[in-house]
Amino acid sequence: MNPMVEFQRVTKRWGNFTAVDQVDLQIHPGEFLTLLGPSGCGKTTMLRMISGFETPTTGRVFLDGVDVTDTPPYRREVNQVFQSYALFPHLSVRENIEFGLRMKKVPPTEMNRRVEEAVHMVALTGMEERKPSQLSGGQRQRVALARAIVNRPKVLLLDEPLSALDAKLRHTMQIELKRLQARLGITFVFVTHDQEEALTMSDRIAVINKGRIEQLASVDEIYHHPKTTFVANFIGLANIIAADVIARMGDILRVRLEGGLELEVKATGFCPDSTRALVSIRPEKINVTPQKPDGENVFQATVTEEIFKGATDELTVRTQGDLELTVLVANEGLMEFACHAGEQIWCQVHPEDAVLIEED
Repeated sequence: MNPMVEFQRVTKRWGNFTAVDQVDLQIHPGEFLTLLGPSGCGKTTMLRMISGFETPTTGRVFLDGVDVTDTPPYRREVNQVFQSYALFPHLSVRENIEFGLRMKKVPPTEMNRRVEEAVHMVALTGMEERKPSQLSGGQRQRVALARAIVNRPKVLLLDEPLSALDAKLRHTMQIELKRLQARLGITFVFVTHDQEEALTMSDRIAVINKGRIEQLASVDEIYHHPKTTFVANFIGLANIIAADVIARMGDILRVRLEGGLELEVKATGFCPDSTRALVSIRPEKINVTPQKPDGENVFQATVTEEIFKGATDELTVRTQGDLELTVLVANEGLMEFACHAGEQIWCQVHPEDAVLIEED
């Protein structure tokens, strides 16, 4: 089976500026892939090269096995949903949705059937005659989606389409989009700089930095086993600590962190050739107890700061070797004991939760 979208050594330059730098990428049929990265990293440029609005400086772009590098946008089986929705303000919901079908001269009976199907799919039944100005932000977003999917594209491109919505509606639309994609089976390529959004919706995530893909993997792999410090820092919170490898026992390494704290780390994927390494530990992977627990990787620390975050508390703790770590714990209403500034606690990290990563 051909990849639905493929980049082969794609580079895009404007003068001396390189927006996309020799990217190889394969997007599977029917998957929800997110291009995730900070502003200016090249993710939107990659999206525009899939749609045909930009042409690579070098390299080739394929759509379902066909080279479309020089094919204009209107001849690609691709549709795009923009951040601004780009609806026609003088047209009704129905007229906006059927616009593309009219341009393709789809017969009226078939057009009406497909529009009704799309309206039902995005839960806009009964609103067909309203104008965009009479709709909420979430409803306008649904119209833009219906207009895109009614053309039955092979690939649907979404360029930060939820960024203008408030937090609650944005979360609702994330769930709806994921359900819609699963129902349609269309390949979705989604661009965002929001890490939580990417984790919520994606099958795989391509983390992009300075025009290159730092890591392309499943949501679980990206979060739990980041390859680089950039990925570890960009996806959620992470304690990243320089370490010396002092012993190797199969796939278990014993490392000495800054401040002298020694931990056992499971080498999953990256294993350094030298004695120097970086260790990434997610704050929620540090278990805290009032009494010393059994097992490995146990150390004592003092709570120096406590920040209430609703369901969780964010603690700053300092070990005896003066190593400072961030810890996330369930708040007092859910915990068996409370952690307040000045108190001493015991911490434990399982070896598989301390991840070795490459330096950028």
